[in-house]
Amino acid sequence: MKIKYTIVVAILVLSIFMVIFYGYRWSEIHDETNKFNNIKHLTIKIKFINSVQKAKLNSLQKQYNYDEIAALNKQLEDLLNVYLKTIYEINDKTLYSLANKIKAKNEVLKLIYEDYKTDNAKIKNSIDWLNKNLKNYLKNPNFFGNIDREVVQKIFKILIEVDNLKKDDFIYTKASSDKYFNNIINHLQILYIEYGHLLRAKEKLDNNNINLELKEIYLYTDTKLKSLREEINNIGMILFLSVVFLIIFGLIIYYKEVMLSNKVAKLKNELQQFVDALNESTIISKTDKKGKITYVNDMFCDMSGYSSEELIGHTHNIVRHPDTPKKLFVELWQTIQNKKIFRGLIKNLKKDGGFYYVDVIIIPLLDMDGNICEYLAVRSDVTELIESRDRAIIAEKSKGEFLSNMSHELRTPLNSINGFTSILQRTIKDDKYLGYLQNIKDSSDHLIGLINDILDLSKLQSGKFTLDYHNFNFDEKINLLVKRFDAQLTEAKLKLKLELDPNTKTVLKGDWLRISQIITNLLSNAIKFSSTEKEIILSANYTNNTLNFAVKDSGIGMTQEAKKKIFKPFEQADGSTTRKYGGTGLGLSIVLNLVEQMNGKIKLDTKEGVGSTFSVSIPLKQGQTEKKEIIPKEIVEHEKLDAHILIAEDNKTNQLLIGILVEELGLTYKMVNDGNEAVSMFGEEKFDLVLMDENMPNLNGIQAMQKIHSLYGDSIPIVALTANAMSGDKERFLKAGMSGYIPKPIDNEELYRVIKNLLKK
Repeated sequence: MKIKYTIVVAILVLSIFMVIFYGYRWSEIHDETNKFNNIKHLTIKIKFINSVQKAKLNSLQKQYNYDEIAALNKQLEDLLNVYLKTIYEINDKTLYSLANKIKAKNEVLKLIYEDYKTDNAKIKNSIDWLNKNLKNYLKNPNFFGNIDREVVQKIFKILIEVDNLKKDDFIYTKASSDKYFNNIINHLQILYIEYGHLLRAKEKLDNNNINLELKEIYLYTDTKLKSLREEINNIGMILFLSVVFLIIFGLIIYYKEVMLSNKVAKLKNELQQFVDALNESTIISKTDKKGKITYVNDMFCDMSGYSSEELIGHTHNIVRHPDTPKKLFVELWQTIQNKKIFRGLIKNLKKDGGFYYVDVIIIPLLDMDGNICEYLAVRSDVTELIESRDRAIIAEKSKGEFLSNMSHELRTPLNSINGFTSILQRTIKDDKYLGYLQNIKDSSDHLIGLINDILDLSKLQSGKFTLDYHNFNFDEKINLLVKRFDAQLTEAKLKLKLELDPNTKTVLKGDWLRISQIITNLLSNAIKFSSTEKEIILSANYTNNTLNFAVKDSGIGMTQEAKKKIFKPFEQADGSTTRKYGGTGLGLSIVLNLVEQMNGKIKLDTKEGVGSTFSVSIPLKQGQTEKKEIIPKEIVEHEKLDAHILIAEDNKTNQLLIGILVEELGLTYKMVNDGNEAVSMFGEEKFDLVLMDENMPNLNGIQAMQKIHSLYGDSIPIVALTANAMSGDKERFLKAGMSGYIPKPIDNEELYRVIKNLLKK
């Protein structure tokens, strides 16, 4: 307490001293300010009188009156005496120096003014004499006797233009004995000489002008006054802050002495409540610097199954689960020993052999010197969260496996259906049966489209979907795409109007495959829901690095309620839509996801019974025009391929189909049922190429390929012929070592192209 009061007294004494000191300084500044203000005002007055006097002197030769100048000179002299006396009273070296210069110049000016006075009297006397005699001449032209009229005119000119006297004006070639003429010449010479004196005196006046020093004094005093005012302001601020500080300091002392005790009690109460809440909701423990437990709360005991007596004195190794990697604890100790907070996920072991997961925060507690004295660990039970995460991972994996298996199992029979349908279409000539076959082919293609929609939606929702950006000409691509709908439009008795802005005739960089998928879905919907004899409009433009296109139909439209759910998967406008028009409700959901993947926007304007307009905007940059390769037209009849190949396929129907397809290409083959048979057969005969299914019993396609490569090398190309056609499958097979990839259902052209290219190598 004594120390506190000593500090208070010291602060009060210091504050009083500051008030006295700055109060005295305030008085000094006030006096200095008055003196500098007086000098400033005198400077302005002297400068004014000096300027007036100079103007009078400059016009003296026309006025010939020195009385006004003499009066101004007396007034200036008196002011200068007061002025210099005032400056000398201020102890300022700069002002003192300038005052001395003014004083010296003023002494010179006194002498010049006397010379002015004398010269002016002589000039005035001569001009008066000349004027008087010229008046007589005007009354009597013979007043000057026989003086040449030219001389008289010259005299008149001199008196009229006194300011422009020249030496030549006083030199005459004609001599005269006339006394008047000689007097005129004498007075003219006096004028010339005295005006010369005046001009030289004026030059001296300019050289000894005190205006420069007066200006410097004015600027200097102005600067000093600003500095003094600033100092006064600073002193005022200091005094104000001193008072404020004393008030705040007093309040702080009051707060410390009177209110702190209440605050401490309140904080203790709040802290206890916080500790109680923490103990009820989190697992807490403390350890010494060596890691031995010094405190555990009840929740720690409940979670671990140990009592506090069993835990205190031991390290946390007692609850350490063997699944937790050792490097985690190495990182933990390195962090907290560097006085940093560690946070991590740890799997702990219960006393009964069970386990639980905790999200732990370990905080180093420091003493007053900043050294670690103990560690506080706060844990949250996240067992349920971790288990939920693991279940989600397993579910996602199961979902992927299910989709992959579903894709494979559905594509395998569809491969047979499509393949045999294509073979029959090439052999049967009857139009009736060709129509039946086309229906089978269309149904099969529809099933493949549904499978692709489901897989695309799954990839989009799981984030495994990737975009392939490349250069493409939108105008060319869209015209080719529209032609694919000719048959559908003819069958539905609809017209498609294509409105392309000229700016779409450019190269863009984007994923045309996905853009065409969006347009295809929108056009398919427009055709499906439009009545016959109606028109569908597809419009497009490219502005501000954005591709905009819209599909407008005159179909059934939809209500606002239906509009809200139309982009949701497996949703349609109403329950009757699927029954009447077909479809799964996946198309628009895929469109929305694709547009969002490309950072675009989609807008729907619709009115029930009138129609719908889907507008899409996708940001795309312009691409670079690429040189087009000239590709020869495909011939309908492929040239026969001369090669012997090995086919590994476990499905009997597909065996039959593939055999027919390769025979049509002119190939001979051997068929095996699984990977083991493929490896054995490869060692028995010489083959030019292998078509390898992936999903086979005993040994799958990739394993069989790897075994063949290890036993016989990799000089013979092995092609993956598989129903595994999900995103990334092609890349996976090629990365594993396959020479090519043909998905099922098999495309005849693709089969021919891949085999032909590989046989050339």
